[in-house]
Amino acid sequence: MSMMGININDKEHPWTEWILDGRKTIETRKTPSLDPYLGKMVGLIRTGKGQAELVGFARVDYVLNYLNEEEFDQDHDRHQVGRDSKYHWARYGYRLTDVVTVKPEPITSRGIVARKIR
Repeated sequence: MSMMGININDKEHPWTEWILDGRKTIETRKTPSLDPYLGKMVGLIRTGKGQAELVGFARVDYVLNYLNEEEFDQDHDRHQVGRDSKYHWARYGYRLTDVVTVKPEPITSRGIVARKIR
């Protein structure tokens, strides 16, 4: 059985670095696209900076549903998405726990939300 990795687009900000160092503990999405991974360990795939790379692993612990922009902004310290970001105001926030950093490994599989890693 292959493991899945979720894409984290680092083109705008170093989101994966912030996840790996504990600064970002919530991964936000406009749709419930990470629901299939709730309770599971997933790879963290850095995209938006050349070749996609597996840079770590995390458990998708639970999902928060932000009801409005104000709630979203109140959680800024956990998701790090500011008002200047094109990703600002997402309805879904997925808590990432058990984060582990690995030596970057190129990933050649494809996927919009997630891709096979192993």
